[in-house]
Amino acid sequence: MIDHPHEEVRIRVNGCVITNDTNGVVTGTLEPFPASFFLRQTAQTKPDGAIRALARSVQGENKDVLEVLHRLMSSIRDAIDYKIGETHVMTSASEVLAKGVGVCQDHAHVFISAARTLGIPARYVSGYLLNTDTGEEGEASHAWAEALVPDLGWVGFDIANTSCVTDRYVRIGVGLDYQEASPVRGSRRGGGDETLLVTVRVAQAQGGVQ
Repeated sequence: MIDHPHEEVRIRVNGCVITNDTNGVVTGTLEPFPASFFLRQTAQTKPDGAIRALARSVQGENKDVLEVLHRLMSSIRDAIDYKIGETHVMTSASEVLAKGVGVCQDHAHVFISAARTLGIPARYVSGYLLNTDTGEEGEASHAWAEALVPDLGWVGFDIANTSCVTDRYVRIGVGLDYQEASPVRGSRRGGGDETLLVTVRVAQAQGGVQ
């Protein structure tokens, strides 16, 4: 806690991780909550009629949960164009689907909301994505979703890129929505304006992903 006047707070984090490609299946994680916990809707994932209709349209008579989730991922990406600056961290899934534009966290919220209406446990994941091997700086972390597939386990879906997660993804935190899984959280007191500047660099390192 900083309890005196200040003009800047800077957080710098560096690290190296080793990742493996498991075809999207999440392995080796501690699961403190039962799967049913991730059927809970939140303010950001609460479905409306449009989300329920989208979920029903991709399910149809299909009983294959994995296929339904892949179809849901593609349908959401078709319905919501990737566009920066049109939403914010508190934008709800129903608002995003109505607007038809958003970013990765918005795609994840709509996917999670729709999956839960079908009785499929789903959760929000925050982390990082290796976009290029050269490691250019970016302006944000990444977000995707995980859904529970019977006889397979939790599977990661990157709706923004319409793909399952690979060894190019670094998983940092999970939760019911962005508010529970945001990589950095904090609060402040006092007047004045504030500006948040974020830079992220993910680059390939020998023997793993940094």
